[in-house]
Amino acid sequence: MIQFAIIIPFRPKAESVDWEQECSLLQQTIFSLLQQTYRGIHIYVIHNDVPLLQVADERVSYEATPFVHERYDDMLNNVALLQLFKSEKLVVRRWDKARKLCYGSQLAKHAKADYIMAMDADDRLSKYFFERLSQSADGGNCPGWYMHSGYLYKDGSNYLVRVPKLMRLFNGSTHVLHNSLVRIPDFSSLDWQDYNLFTDHGWIKDRVKNDHNADLKIVEYPALVYVVHGSNISQVNGEFGFSIRKLVKRLLRSVRLSSSLREEFFLRSLVFITSGIGHLGIVVTTV
Repeated sequence: MIQFAIIIPFRPKAESVDWEQECSLLQQTIFSLLQQTYRGIHIYVIHNDVPLLQVADERVSYEATPFVHERYDDMLNNVALLQLFKSEKLVVRRWDKARKLCYGSQLAKHAKADYIMAMDADDRLSKYFFERLSQSADGGNCPGWYMHSGYLYKDGSNYLVRVPKLMRLFNGSTHVLHNSLVRIPDFSSLDWQDYNLFTDHGWIKDRVKNDHNADLKIVEYPALVYVVHGSNISQVNGEFGFSIRKLVKRLLRSVRLSSSLREEFFLRSLVFITSGIGHLGIVVTTV
């Protein structure tokens, strides 16, 4: 059976705008992955701070990153990275995320995963996604896949907004690569190019072609939902603004959130509750 590894780099609490919300989003993502019709998957959550609730499943591993979370002023390569990202906040977040993805990929390769996928903690995949990939994997000889289209969703909405093209430019959950294409760096390196394969997702397709002369296959259907919330780095929240242009765009691209789509992408609300003795619990609703 073809084995797929999904690496989720979880943001540290120090960088969180709303830690409880981000833990809730992470749990939704994990639960959605566990609904996959294909069983040959393993999820690696790479974290600094242990999430508020862990899912007990043999297909999920919570792994502490070996790297200390660095503030901008403590980073030895902060000036070079600032020239790239133009923001101290983005420097910290991208550097942290990239190293976690590389560390998670190292764990996946040691576990003999055939394919590795980077996934953000606030996205949802079609429950048929890995089953369909396995059917087009050519026995493990396919170099991998990329997504061209998908959906946006804001919690509480009764519709999805179609992204008809170039989803990979602003979403990090859009590529699945053969393990031979994922190089594990020397983690003492301070060179961004050693870590940025998955984080610079807009160029993965071209990079694989240039470096390996391999062509990634396109996923021909919208298999991804990007959940819009207040902590999105890409500022995709603006797509739900109230300008005339945004309203017209949503009208033209809106898709009713049917029960079948809700089930396919596990678009349910998770609400944290706290018991009287302070233990954190979680409630799954279909609202």
